[in-house]
Amino acid sequence: MSDSRSPFAPLRNRLFLVIWVAAMASNVGTWVQSVGEKWVMGGLSHSPLLMSLIETGSTLPMLILSMPGGAIADIVDRRRLLLGTQAWMLLVAAAMALLSALHLVTPTVLITMSLLLGVGAALNAPAWQACLPELVPREQIAAGVALNSVGFNVSRAVGPALGGLVVGLFGPTWAFTLNAVSFVGVLVVLKGWRRTVVPTDLPAERFSAAMKVGLRYTRHSRALQVILLRGGGFVFFGGAAFALLPTLAIHRLGLGSSAFGLLLGCTGTGAVAATFVLPSLRTRLSPNSLLAGAMTIYAAGLLVLAFVVHALPVGMALLICGAGWLSVLSTCNTAVQLSVPSWVRARALGVYITVWGGSMASGAAFWGWVAERWGLHTAFAASAVGMLLLLAATARLRLQALHVPMDLSPHRLEPHSPEAIHPDEGPILTVLEYQVREAQKEAFQLAMQEVRRIRIRDGAVRWSLFLDLSPVEPGLYRFTESFLSSSWGEHLRQHHRATVEDRGYLRQAFELCANSRPRISHMVAAGQERGSFFERIFE
Repeated sequence: MSDSRSPFAPLRNRLFLVIWVAAMASNVGTWVQSVGEKWVMGGLSHSPLLMSLIETGSTLPMLILSMPGGAIADIVDRRRLLLGTQAWMLLVAAAMALLSALHLVTPTVLITMSLLLGVGAALNAPAWQACLPELVPREQIAAGVALNSVGFNVSRAVGPALGGLVVGLFGPTWAFTLNAVSFVGVLVVLKGWRRTVVPTDLPAERFSAAMKVGLRYTRHSRALQVILLRGGGFVFFGGAAFALLPTLAIHRLGLGSSAFGLLLGCTGTGAVAATFVLPSLRTRLSPNSLLAGAMTIYAAGLLVLAFVVHALPVGMALLICGAGWLSVLSTCNTAVQLSVPSWVRARALGVYITVWGGSMASGAAFWGWVAERWGLHTAFAASAVGMLLLLAATARLRLQALHVPMDLSPHRLEPHSPEAIHPDEGPILTVLEYQVREAQKEAFQLAMQEVRRIRIRDGAVRWSLFLDLSPVEPGLYRFTESFLSSSWGEHLRQHHRATVEDRGYLRQAFELCANSRPRISHMVAAGQERGSFFERIFE
């Protein structure tokens, strides 16, 4: 294996290494706090539902805020956004430590504070993951994603064990304090990062427009939709292990705080172990086969949790679950990074994290309710069966970017000479006239369906293709393509969003024209009323 393809190649980049170590230390603090929260809740209530709602509280903001966080990360300096989110989480953790020291913690306080920490994590995650391609070359992205997963799962292995010791020796207040301190290292590293910003002469993208374009891109990108379906479904069923494990460990196995922390760390240990075999497995198995195998062993681990009530086999099952968890989610995360161009990467990751967080939050609440009504073992068994059914239903959906490399580099076409029009002017109607011979009509209309997908995916509000009923001459027909952009600035951005792969599809359509290139004209709305506030938002 060449040095650039080594799973540890990104660590030779000093900036990636420093950020990676700081993030891992912060994640250790997060898991220490998690042990403290669940241990305190176990002392306050025996309800599996209340225990699982801590997991819901920490992941629910992912459902609501990850997409806005991705849009913000695509239009502002990501470094500054990360500084803000890390500072927010430091303050929330410090407040939790203070409330604990004053003996003011209740189940409501625990769930609320986990929710506030989740807000910071939801806004932080898309920007954090979108920075990876800025730190490592393209051929090392998969290794970088895997190393980020390694760091997270080393934290998951070490953090709960350390959390159990801290809670057992010093009490939960110190666990919350340690988490607050852990954010300091990340803030110092980010403060010293001199991020290179690519200059552009395009007008700044507005938040509402960025959100709409991100959602439109997701709607028209099948490759991204497959990743969301497979990853989100896995998390919904697999999240039962994390939501119900504290109840199983504390109230069924009767473990103390140290043993509880060690048991929670088993999933992280299994994930770290999987990291060392994943590169070899990826050379032997297709991504589809790797996903199928990982989901199967995870379901097997859930079945062990359903029917075994001894700590040692439960720990072994969690090692298996950890390996399966890392294999599935690192594969899906890499697929997202390689399936979308840079201009929409943070938004696509925001959508992915939204689906992940929504699946985790809803799954935690659902499996907690199932356990409360029918028992823990029924909940674990049902989640295992559900995962196997999901695997059977989605086995043929392939992660495209991992099967066929996609050229998502920008086309760098200079679309227009400077125009005396303000970027906010609009909407803009772009009209292209094609002349097509009768023998090419059917092929041209088929090619234009891919053009339609590209136009709408990259920001067009509406798209149409018309055929002139009067031929230009016998055997020669005129087609008119039109698409609407919300403003001149948005139209300019659409040109810069075209990738090399997109231009290939456009070229196929152009080659079917008798006049080689269509005649293009641009029109701006004249005298149009602006409409109400809500009409402008949802136009």
